[in-house]
Amino acid sequence: MTDRDRAPRPLAHYLARAGVRDRYARYDLPAAEARLLRTRTSHRCPWHGGWSDPARDCPVDAEQARRDLKAVCLAVVCAPGTAAEIDAFPAGHHTDPAGALAFACLLHLSGLREGARFWWQFAAGAGEARASYCLFLDHSRRGEHHDARVWARDLAGRGFRPGGPRELREVRLCAQAAVLRYVDQAEDPDLGPVPLPRPGLATVLPAFLPSGTATAAPPPRHSPGPLRHPALTAAARGTVRRGPAGGGWELAQARRALGVVRVLERHPLGVSARQLGRESGLAGPELRAVLRMLCEEEYAWRPRSGVYGRGPALDRLAAPGGAGLAEQLQHTLALARDSVGAAVYLSRYTAGEVRITQTAAGPGTPPVNEWVDFRNAAHASAVGKCLLTQLDHDGRADHVARHRPARLTARTITDSRALFSALDAVAPGDPVFDLREYSPGVVCAALPVATGNAVGSLALSLPAAHAHRLRPATRTLRSKLVPVLLALLLTGAVPPEDPAPAAEPDPTAAARHLRNLFRRPLHGAAAASTGPHLVSDPAAAAAYLFEAEPPESPHPSLALPLTYTPFEPDGDRLLVLSMGGGERASTADR
Repeated sequence: MTDRDRAPRPLAHYLARAGVRDRYARYDLPAAEARLLRTRTSHRCPWHGGWSDPARDCPVDAEQARRDLKAVCLAVVCAPGTAAEIDAFPAGHHTDPAGALAFACLLHLSGLREGARFWWQFAAGAGEARASYCLFLDHSRRGEHHDARVWARDLAGRGFRPGGPRELREVRLCAQAAVLRYVDQAEDPDLGPVPLPRPGLATVLPAFLPSGTATAAPPPRHSPGPLRHPALTAAARGTVRRGPAGGGWELAQARRALGVVRVLERHPLGVSARQLGRESGLAGPELRAVLRMLCEEEYAWRPRSGVYGRGPALDRLAAPGGAGLAEQLQHTLALARDSVGAAVYLSRYTAGEVRITQTAAGPGTPPVNEWVDFRNAAHASAVGKCLLTQLDHDGRADHVARHRPARLTARTITDSRALFSALDAVAPGDPVFDLREYSPGVVCAALPVATGNAVGSLALSLPAAHAHRLRPATRTLRSKLVPVLLALLLTGAVPPEDPAPAAEPDPTAAARHLRNLFRRPLHGAAAASTGPHLVSDPAAAAAYLFEAEPPESPHPSLALPLTYTPFEPDGDRLLVLSMGGGERASTADR
């Protein structure tokens, strides 16, 4: 190499050699511009209404086809006669094309795409043009333009043109989950799995209507009204709503340990075990067990026999930034891993997703191979099922609607009804097991962690060859719930004390309140309510049943009436319902 070759070259030399290869030499740019222009102008066509036209817009953009397909399904489901078609579909042995189209649109809106495609093909073969249009959009949505052209030619031969209002809105997740309760999967030897409707499917149709279009009469002014749509209530009927997460005994133990920690904080130079017992209210074996746990978790330490001081874990939790909690929990998980001989996990359910927040594993305790994201496998993993047990029906239905249960192993539960029944069979606080449902070579167990309003779990995993150790290891893991909860108590993630019970109503105070509330007499027609009558309280959203007034008294009787709540107030006016001599209502100013 010469000295001239080693000399630095100017930037212009490299720019002259730079260039862009034409990777799309055969691409027809004018045709693409014509398609874009046609798409823009087609929205202004009066008959088109924004729909993709198979005669003009083939091929259709995938995103446009997806939106149009959802709009077609919403238009079919919300049509006035759809309920009758859905009800007649099973009665006619599933041969009615209109019922097949409506059922397919419901399946598509609920996420069952393959089943919807099956019934669209059936309805299109029976002459239903709207089903052919749905297939044209479905193939366009998936980029299968050859098949889309086949259905476009079929629609052109029928002279079909899309029309009508094109409504674009999101479908409520609870409405999607409600449909799944009324769908059965039938195994056909020739066709494979075929979804079939169950009786009562038409009852969920009103849940797909836009907000404010309910056909039912509004509830009376004095009635609290339904808390949610009747279709969603029917979907949740028969399912137990869970209370707070289990672990009441462990939480009580953690609060007792918290009392001991508070005593240690008041004595930075150390305190004797006898004085520690007096100030904390614990003594004997119970105090010794708490101190043993606190020393192991580094909340306390023994400078000499019979004397205890505050440990480094308290300074760790008090560190700014919140990193001390994660460090302390990691220390607890490492101790749990060594005691149970298995990989240990701490998880939470946040923002509608399953999240493994911390893990403790080692060479002899390998973690689970996450071959499927835990966020998509809550129906199969012990962690996910434990978190789902702590949700109510609507929370579970929302999760299943967003993450369709997939078959991961031969033992995986994929039917949402069977999954919910299995979750309801778990008592609050009991462990949840994964017996080779997530992975064929792993068994797992998870325990709920009571963290106030949050949902969490403490779990372990073992190789399938060590399945005989699963239950003993789970019992050992339960003892580690106490230090986990103690760390959460010290950082404020869990309330330090149980909420105070509601005070019992004081009859004397209630009488004074009523006398003050009704200190002014009722006027007009309300004054004629001398018999038993019901009076609403606009301030307390309650109603009071008064007995008959004495004839000589000009004011309503105030002898401790029966109280009914909740009772929606009627503005700033008293609503009086008379119960004597025929029912009648009147209002009066206070």
